[in-house]
Amino acid sequence: MKVFIKQVVREPLAQFLMIALVLLGAERYINQDQYRDPYQIRIDDQLLLQYLQVRARSYNGAQAEAALDGLSQQARQQLIQDYTRDEVLYREALARNLDNNDQLIRRRLIQKMEYLAQGFYDDIEPLQQADLLKFYTANQQQYIKPAEITFTHVYLSAAAGEASEKKPAVANLLQKLNREQIPFEQASRHGERFLYNRNYVNRDIDEIGSHFGEDFQQQIFALQASDSWQGPIRSNYGWHLVLIKNIRPSYLPPFDQISSAVLADAKREQHQLRLAEAVDQLIAQYQISIETTE
Repeated sequence: MKVFIKQVVREPLAQFLMIALVLLGAERYINQDQYRDPYQIRIDDQLLLQYLQVRARSYNGAQAEAALDGLSQQARQQLIQDYTRDEVLYREALARNLDNNDQLIRRRLIQKMEYLAQGFYDDIEPLQQADLLKFYTANQQQYIKPAEITFTHVYLSAAAGEASEKKPAVANLLQKLNREQIPFEQASRHGERFLYNRNYVNRDIDEIGSHFGEDFQQQIFALQASDSWQGPIRSNYGWHLVLIKNIRPSYLPPFDQISSAVLADAKREQHQLRLAEAVDQLIAQYQISIETTE
């Protein structure tokens, strides 16, 4: 018998079959998840821990473990039932190829890959003070605070063809407001109702432009704060007499006042650059062929 076995082992075909069996066994072991019975669901504590974190949208492992340990028997059984329901629906959806050509699923998978790519920049060195100052200097434009103004106004409507007729009435009203020294808080007693606000307190230049038009914006910010009524200023809607309490020009805050914002922005840019590098490395592994019609 031993002689027969030795002879069989020496046969090339037998050796080939033995090698094939070893490779097949190794492949089945490595990819055992793929050969699992699709109608068998195994649930353990680690799986429940992951499921609990995903459902709570909180990825604090220690906190999730404490929450899982603190569940009552009834709550734990409900968690198992919930996981089982989701897993069954997920497997059935895959079995029906419902994930094919689904843009929402595609988007979610892309987001997951972008999240996983964060591992490429986990080893980023912390930003130093010199790095932040350099970033602040290079990006000063985005930290400039826009000009702001505090004023009230008295409004008189005027269509384009009526402008010349309205102007004398506006001038007379301006004289009255200054003669009677009408204060800021009594502006609403005069003129007509305006589409937007009567009083503007610490409003930036862009908001003024969006409410009144660019010409009005330029004219009012060219004036000075005063206790007297000024104008008239023409807007997209008519004439305005203004009482300006304060104008603060645009300015760049010093670094020490906005260092936390600079740090956050610099980190965000650093991560975006590293993520772009990681994605570029993945793309470099692929051969891209483009077949389009001009």
